[in-house]
Amino acid sequence: MTMKKIKAIRCTEVAKYVCENLDEQIDSPLCRKIKKHLQECPDCAAQLRSLKNTVGLYRRYPAPALPADCHKNLMTALSAITRTR
Repeated sequence: MTMKKIKAIRCTEVAKYVCENLDEQIDSPLCRKIKKHLQECPDCAAQLRSLKNTVGLYRRYPAPALPADCHKNLMTALSAITRTR
């Protein structure tokens, strides 16, 4: 049985998939490529650290409370848009 050579992944692909799977611990060929790329590319590794730090900062603070009538107003606006189509 011959092994296929795994094609290298580009920085743009890493950025896309890292954002989509920031919190997930998935073991797949794609994730292995991303992890390998992050070990070899200091720019992508720095970008990932920055992204994780940013997400961590946002998670420290509670989500702001919405006004009581926000849901009603949103549904009214969406209904109006739907009727005009």
